[in-house]
Amino acid sequence: MACLDLGITLTGTNAEVALGQWEYQCFGKGIKAADDLWVSRYLLYKIAEEFGVGVNLHPKPKTGDWNGSGMHTNFSNEAMRSQGSEELF
Repeated sequence: MACLDLGITLTGTNAEVALGQWEYQCFGKGIKAADDLWVSRYLLYKIAEEFGVGVNLHPKPKTGDWNGSGMHTNFSNEAMRSQGSEELF
C-alpha cells in the first residue's frame, strides 16, 4: 500500500527460487520508472526496519548454485504489444 499511496504502480509480486527471495514489478514511463524504482526501494528498507527484518539487494547473495537477484528491466512498446507482433522477435 505504501507504493500505491505514493502513486507507484505495482503490477505484481512473486517468490523466486531461494528462500526469502522475492521480487515486485513497478510500471512507469520514462524517468518516472527510475524515480519509482528508487522510491520503492527506499520504502522497502523503511518498512523492513519497522518489522525488524533486513533487505539484501546484492545480485548474488547466496553462494553456490542458486539463482541470483540481479535487477532486470522488462521493456515493450506499442508495436510489441500489438496483435501479430511475433515477427519483431
